Amino acid sequence: MPYSFTDWNHKQGTIPVAWRPIDYESLQWQDNHDKRGYYTDAENYEIYGKRLGLQILKYEKQDQGIFLPDEVKEKFDYVLDLFDLNNKVYSFMRYPIGHILPWHHDNYPVYRKNNNVSNIENIVRIIVFLHDSKPGQQLWIDDKLCLGTTGTWFSWRGNKEHMAANLSKEARYVLQITGTKP
Repeated sequence: MPYSFTDWNHKQGTIPVAWRPIDYESLQWQDNHDKRGYYTDAENYEIYGKRLGLQILKYEKQDQGIFLPDEVKEKFDYVLDLFDLNNKVYSFMRYPIGHILPWHHDNYPVYRKNNNVSNIENIVRIIVFLHDSKPGQQLWIDDKLCLGTTGTWFSWRGNKEHMAANLSKEARYVLQITGTKP
C-alpha cells in the first residue's frame, strides 16, 4: 500500500532501497542556473554567491521537464509507486561541498504548467535521501532538521518554507518527487 495522506506537511518514512551509490553518483551533473523554481530573499544571492544552488542532471530540459535514460528509470521508477499521488515525477539533485539553498519557497513553474495545476497548495514535494545523512548535510522544513538513512523521506505541501545545505566533506544526493493530492 502506498503512503497516503490528506495533509502531506511534516510526514516522513522510509522506503525500500534498490539502488547503489554508483546508480546516482555516475550520472551526468550540471549546475542549475534556472532560479525561477523557487523564491529566496534577494540578499541571499549576495551572501552565498556561486555557492547558492545545486546541481541537476543533464537530462533536464529548461521549461520542459526531465527525460531520464532507460537505465536510470529501471533503477528508480518503482519509487513513484510507493506514494499515493497523481501526476508524479521525480528528479535528482546533487549538492556539492559548501553549496546551500537557503530558506526558500518552491514555485513549481514547469510542473504547474505541464500538469495544469492552478492551486499550489495541491502540490506535494517529497525528498528521498539517496544515502545516509553525513554530518553537515542538512534539510530543514520549517523548524525541523530532517536527518536519516538511505531511503528516508520527508514531505510538505505547497510553498512550505525549507532549506538545504551541504556543509560536509562529500557531495549530498537526494531524489525529489513532485505530485498532486488525489
